[in-house]
Amino acid sequence: MVSYARPLAAVLFALLLLLAGGLACGAAGAGDLTVTPLTVTGVPGTIVLLSDLHISEGNRDLIERTVRETNSLHPSLVLIAGDFVAGYGRDGVPDLSPLAGIRAPVYAVLGNHDYGISSRGRGEMLKEADLSVEGYDLSPLADGTTDTALADAVCARLEEAGVVVLRNEYATEEVGNSTVLVVGLDDGLAGRARFPDALPDADYRIVLIHEPECRAAWDVDLVLCGHTHGGQVDLPALGKPAAWFGYDPSAGLIEEGKRTVYVSRGIGTTPLLGMDIRLNCPPEITVIRGQAPSRTQ
Repeated sequence: MVSYARPLAAVLFALLLLLAGGLACGAAGAGDLTVTPLTVTGVPGTIVLLSDLHISEGNRDLIERTVRETNSLHPSLVLIAGDFVAGYGRDGVPDLSPLAGIRAPVYAVLGNHDYGISSRGRGEMLKEADLSVEGYDLSPLADGTTDTALADAVCARLEEAGVVVLRNEYATEEVGNSTVLVVGLDDGLAGRARFPDALPDADYRIVLIHEPECRAAWDVDLVLCGHTHGGQVDLPALGKPAAWFGYDPSAGLIEEGKRTVYVSRGIGTTPLLGMDIRLNCPPEITVIRGQAPSRTQ
């Protein structure tokens, strides 16, 4: 029997977007950029999380404002959770020079767009992967369709802008009196993520990985991700259409035992019906601090 659920959902979604088009079109502009404060016990200094910049000529103003807003937060450390490329690399490597304006140490990982691949269909492939801590292995997703030349070019351009790209590597930064360890994993959906075999001691440990569904239960303090864009569209009473098509639209804070996971809504967008649309799901800079300082009278 033929199932019409997905085609009907697609038609309904298209109609809803057309009805909301006057309000939604261009809603990812710089005027809607939000700063989300997050308090996480034990975080040294001020950490800013960015994700999914999807840099293009069309959102250059948004990217430049993101850099200004980031600097205004006086970060100790800036972490970027992948997807610098808009689309899937058909227009080549974007101009990443605005990121050179960030006035803090910057570390980044790559995302699926930086390898020129869509997440479509990779949920089934992910079922064949091993997401256990002991046997962590995403090689079933390495199907030969990834554009490694694009990824390498993105890395080179990021390094020129002063951004350190971690590809299954770690780095340490001294923040105040604390040593912060940042583990950056290469893209999971590209089948490239490998967790380092041994890590040095540190006061605070962070894992940066693009896709939240590719994380394992590592013994760290904080896991930072992006990828979902929070679904981009959140319709009143109807929810997030991304979920109708089998995509995970979740974003925000997830508490997992002794560690914290945060999934960013990101900055840029993936076009819907040819439009850069966000509705009730604005682009996000996340600023992460420890306990708020007490006020003295």
